Amino acid sequence: MLKKLRLERFKNFQDAELTLGLLTLLVGTNASGKSNIRDAFRFLHGISRGYSLAEIFGEKWIEGGVIQWRGIRGGIREATFQGADTFTLEVSFLLRKPNSFQQATYRIEVAPRINSQAPIVIAECLRIEGQKDSIFKAESIDEQGQRSLIVKVLSSLVSNRPIPFTNYKPIVAQLAELATDVLVEGGRFIPATSIRGMAKATLEAFSSMRFLDLSPDAMRLPSLPGQTILGDRGENLSSVLQEICQNPEGKQALLQWVQELTPMDAVDFEFPADFTGKILLTLIEENGLKTSAISASDGTLRFLAMIGALLGSDRARFYFFEELDNGIHPTRLHLLLQLIERQVSAGTIQIVATTQSPQLLRLLSPQSLEYASLTYRLENKPDAQIKRIMDIPQVRQVIAEEDLARLHESGWLEDAVEFLEDEETIQ
Repeated sequence: MLKKLRLERFKNFQDAELTLGLLTLLVGTNASGKSNIRDAFRFLHGISRGYSLAEIFGEKWIEGGVIQWRGIRGGIREATFQGADTFTLEVSFLLRKPNSFQQATYRIEVAPRINSQAPIVIAECLRIEGQKDSIFKAESIDEQGQRSLIVKVLSSLVSNRPIPFTNYKPIVAQLAELATDVLVEGGRFIPATSIRGMAKATLEAFSSMRFLDLSPDAMRLPSLPGQTILGDRGENLSSVLQEICQNPEGKQALLQWVQELTPMDAVDFEFPADFTGKILLTLIEENGLKTSAISASDGTLRFLAMIGALLGSDRARFYFFEELDNGIHPTRLHLLLQLIERQVSAGTIQIVATTQSPQLLRLLSPQSLEYASLTYRLENKPDAQIKRIMDIPQVRQVIAEEDLARLHESGWLEDAVEFLEDEETIQ
């Protein structure tokens, strides 16, 4: 589970920190930085896939001309705050050990383009709570115009040979790929207590992530049976739902949510195949009316995709939903939120979602409200900032008397943080 994300000179954030819960709702005006937070998580996810920095920023293709990774929006040119040379991402998370979890912090500083060269690692480290020294620490040095990395591994013994690190790829990924372990002091280790094991466990914390920015056009496309991973835009929706329906309990849960979240009186699903073998979802109502994914409303498809993502067998541990309320009727929002909060309550799924809906704030449970954050930009200042709504001074007293949704609609949240900044400046 991820606990905190710190952004330094990344995109429109000069120095900001996001505290994460099981459900973290991000609210804020357009261009306040919500999607840039998504890019930061995607950058970490790219590291977990073993990509080079150039591949993380750009694109990753596999044989046959199939794109495997779409890169970071804006590429290397728009990665840093106001043209800074480097940016830093730091994430606190629970590192999985054989029989427990331990608090850890991973930090990486990247130079996207120095002298028009490929992006490189400037500094990187992994720290474990309660441990004096970093598990590993990498620092870039400049020798006669040539940059190289010095990597120090905790009290390590290295099989009498140096490890050839490159600065074009995150060090944590290179450590995870070692053919043999670097031994920690004492020479004895078990998985996730060796250097390689800790590196792999770090990558695992960022690996099971999905970023859903759902497109009705993509969700209406037929898909092959067995494609059980929902694409970022909702691709493979029909085959994901077909897989859920193969389990009677899963099918019943899916039907129940469709009946509650939409006005359709759905009682069954069909998945007719075309001449290529691809299938397309068809909903059957009690009166016999059949509606295919092609004719279903955008809102219904979004509901189905989110249900599929959360109920499917191939679930991720971390989801980022763009504009959670998009296309959803206001009278159904509480049901969607109920589904999401029910799924995260088990502690196996973590969700970050952006919204511009004041009503979603009103509907949040007290536990989820503690992790709702405002992204904002102060007047006449270029950098975006992040603040937990419940950390705004006096906010608990105010929302005890006023409706939080109305406060958000009126711009009170932004006014409150602006007033707080003015007070701090005067002091």
